[in-house]
Amino acid sequence: MLTFIVPVKSKRVSGDWLEFCNLVERTFKSICNQTNQNFKLVAVCHEIPQVNFTHKNLHYVQVNFEPPIRKQNESNDSINKRREIDKGKKLKLGVKYAKDKFDTDYVMTVDSDDYVSKRIAEYVNNANVDVPGWYIKNGYLHFDGKSFLFATFKFSYLCGSSIIVKPELLQYFFEVDPVLFFDHRLTVLDNRIKLKPLPFYGGIYSIANGENHLMHVSNIKKFNNHKGWLSSDGLKRIVAKLKNYRFRFITKAIREEFSFYS
Repeated sequence: MLTFIVPVKSKRVSGDWLEFCNLVERTFKSICNQTNQNFKLVAVCHEIPQVNFTHKNLHYVQVNFEPPIRKQNESNDSINKRREIDKGKKLKLGVKYAKDKFDTDYVMTVDSDDYVSKRIAEYVNNANVDVPGWYIKNGYLHFDGKSFLFATFKFSYLCGSSIIVKPELLQYFFEVDPVLFFDHRLTVLDNRIKLKPLPFYGGIYSIANGENHLMHVSNIKKFNNHKGWLSSDGLKRIVAKLKNYRFRFITKAIREEFSFYS
């Protein structure tokens, strides 16, 4: 059985709690749209999000440690690090709960504003149990409010909603990178455990929706415009990025695959 683990940030650090809860609800709906209903969804949170959605496979785990509230004069690097640690602690607690409560075979990490394919549980539940796990190589990027997507083969490098592993293997993703407390970019663990690429488009990464703490609008501009769009470095970056992304219209099939609705 597969368990989806969703870390939910606290109301005390959200910019707009009700809007954030709307994002969480659409993620829950996407996860629970699985063709194979042999799965669990564990949401780890400080406060239970205000959503109208309920499902028999949805479970909440509430934590009692302090959320990463920004301190006076705290740097962006410092607060981002503490937010990453908060998310990582919730993932660890969610995995422990899934193992103790359900004796789950695999866990998948899903950010609270992303979408996943409805075929994931079916594929994982029917897979060889000797496989250590998978990473989502192919997926989509969506800028909130836009009527199109970008397809990419670097999905797991960009998005945390991309790792499916046996519960005991999630430990290898923590504290191996100076910035990312949970490094979702890994595909080889402990130099010997190789994850397999999921053989279909597995997720949609929601960007610039107002609640991303790393991929918000100002950071996206900063990451992509170091020395100006028309500088030689800027033009080289544009060419390189075009090789990694492909424009896609949002079709009915994509909406149904990911439960990707407003």
